[in-house]
Amino acid sequence: MTDVRIGPADPDTAAARLIRTLEEHGLTARTGTDYPTTTDMVIVDIEGGPEIWIADDTGRTDSPLDAHPGWVAVYRPHADLSDEGEAEIYRSEGAGGFSRDTAALVAAVVQCAAARSLVSA
Repeated sequence: MTDVRIGPADPDTAAARLIRTLEEHGLTARTGTDYPTTTDMVIVDIEGGPEIWIADDTGRTDSPLDAHPGWVAVYRPHADLSDEGEAEIYRSEGAGGFSRDTAALVAAVVQCAAARSLVSA
């Protein structure tokens, strides 16, 4: 199972913890905001240009960990240029808490990024 590094005294946001975990799995991730919808998200850059956008189901990345509402991840083949071809790759309701849900999310994102990279290995 994916390791989500969380300590009880760690003051980082859910987004910072998610980014750290994604980076530990070899992905490039950053925070961003979709201004038309004001959705705060973590953006995973996929080689060749596509992106994966991640937020909780309220469109935020800073919900309290003890009230984690779940993650939603959407693959965007044209990044922010167009929503054509976008596909939801993960959705949860936060069952099992932040750590378990984030581990499942990261597994799905790593798998999608590897399968959808536009650059040959």
